[in-house]
Amino acid sequence: MEQYGRPIGELPGDPRRLTLEYRLGESLSGVDDRYGVEEWTVSVRVARFRDRTVGGAVGSLTFFRLRQDERFSPFPAGDAEGEDRALFHTVMGCYDLGRGGYSREFRDSVTSADGDLLVLRDVRLDPEWRGAGLGPVLASQALWTLATGCAAVAAAPPGPALTARCASLGFRRRPRPLGHLLDPAAEEARDAREEQRRRYDALADAWRAAHRG
Repeated sequence: MEQYGRPIGELPGDPRRLTLEYRLGESLSGVDDRYGVEEWTVSVRVARFRDRTVGGAVGSLTFFRLRQDERFSPFPAGDAEGEDRALFHTVMGCYDLGRGGYSREFRDSVTSADGDLLVLRDVRLDPEWRGAGLGPVLASQALWTLATGCAAVAAAPPGPALTARCASLGFRRRPRPLGHLLDPAAEEARDAREEQRRRYDALADAWRAAHRG
């Protein structure tokens, strides 16, 4: 039986009514055509209930995608430094800061270094939706949606709560100078994805069972 940090019936709505909305911020000026960093905001939304006031955005996730492509900057780590210092410190060990491209340590840690680097930067949920394990479920769904074409996913969580959940998402702590990395081609990462899907189904079933009584 799943263990939750709060009674599931206290959640303000059915978890199956949650949806993720993806938005890519992009400059229209043309100045940054070769900029190597994309920022993705994923909004967590819930449909409005007829007999409840809940509805609209109830959380968000932030991702950065560092492009490893000749059409973009050959030094995505440098682009990351200009974007966000915490982002730069998260990914600097993944890159060869002198010659560009991925570092030897990174290449030795992933199945294939042919692809971009995705970074999970932040996960936020409104307080009334916390305590049921939804954060990792939503992070797992969003990162796998955005990870297509990526060599790895790095984690830059803002606090200890998400850091402690990294393993449940399929991240593994790599030796210095690398941090938490998820290898999309690794069996353990795919197993973690399926486990989060199972937890989501169990959570939704528990919520409906609580409201049938």
